Amino acid sequence: MSVALARMSSQLLVEGRSPVEVVSHFGAMQGQDFPGVITSIALRTQRRSRQDVIDAFNSGALVRTWPQRGTLHVVGSDRVRDVLAVARKRTFPGTVKRREALGIDEQVLEQARTIARDVVGDGITRKELAAAWESAGLVNQPGQVYHLIFHLSIEGLLVWGPMRGKEQLLVLLDRWVAPSAERPYEDIIAEIVTRYVTSHAPTTRKDAAWWANIPVTAVDRALEGSRFVLKDGYWRKPDESLASSRSIQVLPGFDEMILGYSDRSASVADEHAVAICPGGNGVFKPTIMSAGRVIGTWQKTGLQTTYFAEPTTALDKRVQKALRKPPLSGGS
Repeated sequence: MSVALARMSSQLLVEGRSPVEVVSHFGAMQGQDFPGVITSIALRTQRRSRQDVIDAFNSGALVRTWPQRGTLHVVGSDRVRDVLAVARKRTFPGTVKRREALGIDEQVLEQARTIARDVVGDGITRKELAAAWESAGLVNQPGQVYHLIFHLSIEGLLVWGPMRGKEQLLVLLDRWVAPSAERPYEDIIAEIVTRYVTSHAPTTRKDAAWWANIPVTAVDRALEGSRFVLKDGYWRKPDESLASSRSIQVLPGFDEMILGYSDRSASVADEHAVAICPGGNGVFKPTIMSAGRVIGTWQKTGLQTTYFAEPTTALDKRVQKALRKPPLSGGS
């Protein structure tokens, strides 16, 4: 079976659900590009509506935080405390030197917490919170504001929640999200792995470990006795299905179909990797896929397309049609 076509099916690119169901299916969706992840979620919904996704943030059903790899992801509010428990164990140890380099000690953190509790209210922009910290003399160099928000979010004090206009607001997690019972760490890890394989299969143990920022041995424990099937080096779903070989997908940058794997060779030819991430700088271009393989890139400005090989007229027409429809067009 084609790995790429099976992945498209697992990734809900051929099946529409609600925004909350999409994020629940994945467990977490990479979201440092906020407009991009809104589009990625909307593409997988029945109505393909960006506004439906925004409404899910405004209702408190979806939030954004740093659950793994020091990278912003969208998660369901019902699971946010679980994934942050893992982040505190897996991410925090690697941030000590950076915190020290920025001059952020425990005294600064405590002052930042106190000010945040006082000023966040029903929601505050990054700029507004930064201004409050600056007026208190807490921040005076680049990187400090970002790291303070990052640290206080993983602690569980702050979370990115509703929208004000085009800006997402920071809110107090305990005020915005209903309380939840603390769960055993190993149960959380098992659930993370299960959701990852469900939404990314066929995939490998190394992909899962990289994506979740957990040891491969933890992945192995989670998969032992699971419903998934190991075949040809890939963990697969027993009810695996394929997307159509005629399937065309036009995706935003940072979509899970590309970013969800450490080994992207099933969808991206080695010679095209630099085209979707120029210079290997971590900034991924929006992509055009045919039968689960990247065949080109596109830009929102002017809806310009760049193909790796000359497309047929019919294929290009399908791509242009997709670009002019929500959610890629920016419409509702």
